[in-house]
Parts: sequence; C-alpha cells; structure tokens
Amino acid sequence: MSAQVLLVTLNYRLCSLGFLSLADPALDVPGNAGLKDQIIALKWVNRYISHFNGDPNNITLFGESAGASSAHAIALSEQTHGLFQRIVLMSGTAISYWANMPQTDMAYRLAKFHGYAGENIDAEVLSFLRKLEPEKLVKHSLLNEGERRKLYLFSFGPITEPYISEHCVLPKRPFELLKDSWSNRLPIIIGGNSFEGLYMYNRLKMFPQIMRSIINDPERILPEDIKDTHTPEELREMGQKILKLFFGEKEPSDRSLFKFLDIYGFKLFWHDIHRTVLARLAYTKAPTYLYRFDFDSPDFNLYRARYCGNDPVRGVSHADDLSYMFFSNDSWKVDLDSAEYKTIKRLIGILTTFASNSNPDCDEIEPFVWRPLEKNDPNLALNISYDLRMMELPEAVKLNALDELFKYREQLY
Repeated sequence: MSAQVLLVTLNYRLCSLGFLSLADPALDVPGNAGLKDQIIALKWVNRYISHFNGDPNNITLFGESAGASSAHAIALSEQTHGLFQRIVLMSGTAISYWANMPQTDMAYRLAKFHGYAGENIDAEVLSFLRKLEPEKLVKHSLLNEGERRKLYLFSFGPITEPYISEHCVLPKRPFELLKDSWSNRLPIIIGGNSFEGLYMYNRLKMFPQIMRSIINDPERILPEDIKDTHTPEELREMGQKILKLFFGEKEPSDRSLFKFLDIYGFKLFWHDIHRTVLARLAYTKAPTYLYRFDFDSPDFNLYRARYCGNDPVRGVSHADDLSYMFFSNDSWKVDLDSAEYKTIKRLIGILTTFASNSNPDCDEIEPFVWRPLEKNDPNLALNISYDLRMMELPEAVKLNALDELFKYREQLY
C-alpha cells in the first residue's frame, strides 16, 4: 500500500448461488445471499480489524460499478447499522438500472435449462437445483428476448425480498429506502467517469442492429419503472425526445456509434448517480462530494483498452479510474514525473484522506479545496483531469432534461 490505510477486500457469491430468490418462506431462500455475504464480511471487519492495527470506529465502505451498487444497497439496510462511518460510490448506486432485478421465474427457468420437467413449484424447483453440480448453477442463458430488449444485463442480481426474514437486506425497493436510511447521516463521495458508455463499444460495433432497434423502437431506452404509467404513444414520444436530446437535429443512424454509447452512459450510470445525489441533498445535511473522473491518458486507461481493443478510440470509459488505484496484470510502472503518476497520487490521496477523516482535501490536491454539494447546486463536481477544477457537470443539461422528461418516475425526493 502506498498510504497508511488497511485495505480489506472480500468475495461474495454471484449468479444463482448469490441471488436466487424463491417466494415460499418455508424454504428460507428469499434472495440476496451475495449481499448477506458482504454484510457478514463487514461484521467480521468490525469485530477483528483491531487485531490488524485498524480502528473499528473508522471504517469506509468503498465500491466501484457492481461494488458501488452493492455498497449502497447494504448501506441502505438496517443490517449494517453502525458498521462503517463513510461511503465511496464510484460509477454505481443501489438504484442503478442494472442493479435491480424484477421478481421473475428465474429459478424455474434455471431448473428447466438443466432438464427439470416439473411444475413451477418452489419446493420442487429447489430440490432439483440442489442436486445439480455447482458449476451448472452458474452456466446458463436465461434472459428472454423481452428482457434483452429492456437491456437487462444479468439473470440474477439484487432483488426486493419477497418476505421479511431475520436477515432481510432489502425489504423494499432501494428507492423507497433512501429517505429514512440510517446511512443518510454518513459523508459520501459519489461520481462517475466522463464516458461511461464506452464500455459498450465492442458490443455495438459488432451488433449494429442494437442501434437500429433503438431507432425503430426508441421506448427501449426508457426506464422500466415509467412504462406502466404511460400509454404506448406517450412512451414512444418520450423515447423520440431522448434521441433528439442526444442527436439534436441530426437523423439517428447506426453509423453514429458514439452517440449511442453516450445514451448508454446516461441510462446505465449517470442519471441514477444524479438521482441519488438529489435524494441525498433532500434527506440529509451530511456532506456529499461529487466527482467526475476525466483523465484521458493515451495508453494508461486500461479498461478502455479492454473494451475497444486496438481501435484508435479516446475517452474515459467505465472502470478506467481503477487503472489509477490498483496495480493489475495489465499495469506497468509509470514515470514519476508523468501526468499518470500525478493522477495516481491524487486519487489515492483523495480516497485515503477521506477514509481517515471524512474530508477528501489532501496534500495531493493543495491548494485546491473540494467543497461538498449544496441543495441549490447539485451538479457542482470536482473534475479530475490533467488539472483539477470545480465545475458544473458537462452532463448537467442532459441530466436536467431527463429529470423533466421522467418527472412522473418513482419519487425519490
């Protein structure tokens, strides 16, 4: 470690092993076992970190992408009350579109995929699944065409549990927990990367029909939670307004790959980050620090390289910030006088100082002062690029337009 902190990482069950859910209370499989794994790990840290010279009263919960949505979800739960003192959410929240699975018959589909011929009866489905080799429980293709059209990414994930149990994590949908969560009193750093949608580059390049399907059926890009409250005509009009928001007067085309990537960045990441910030500002006076990671290195944005291969693409993709926090198999030592090294020092300084005292101001960003958000200016962010500056999010115009367009979406604040 390059700073005086203890970093504790954890693993948790994924896929059906971590998120299979059955409605029958007698079976005791309500779902979210993966989140419960994380809570057990947090309780372990809280109990034993002092044996590693750590302070159980000074713990920071930190996650990126799915890790951020998990961190936020368990922070909303009473099961974690008092286990940590602050939160860092990078490119994900508990209300992110992809972090909430609807109640479906996914367990039944999994059993049928592996040869089950019975009825959709929870006890019988569970009995069948328990006889399968563990490898089969994570090897499947269960999403139907309708779910793929709705841009669902996973077969199994966090879910509002169908009944209340002793270890229930999400008794309500996450957006319903935002107002009264115990963690509202905790300081938080939250934000994302400037071109989150770039992680979809290879998929859209290989399958341009995805873009054509959005042009022909623009309501596909709308949030699911508004589709039951509007007519098909209204939904289509809203979808067309979103295309106009991103394309302007230009006719949408499958040749406009980067416009569609921008849409994905807002749909999957930025708009729900923004909505989480607005809810925070409505319900708590605890500090909320908003950032935008915008350091566009020619060759050290390692996740962009994974998503885009050798194509000459620039931009700061989803997960590119991890390149500057953790040394991976793709990393190399950069020159000490390089902008990349300065960015590494800045990010590590911000995160470790915040973990120490709940204030992200550190030597690495002096004389700069990072101010927490105020209600009247929810889009004022620290932009982390080759230089640092407080600025209105460049995404703010589109975010505000989406707020207005979706004003009848579930109320968070």
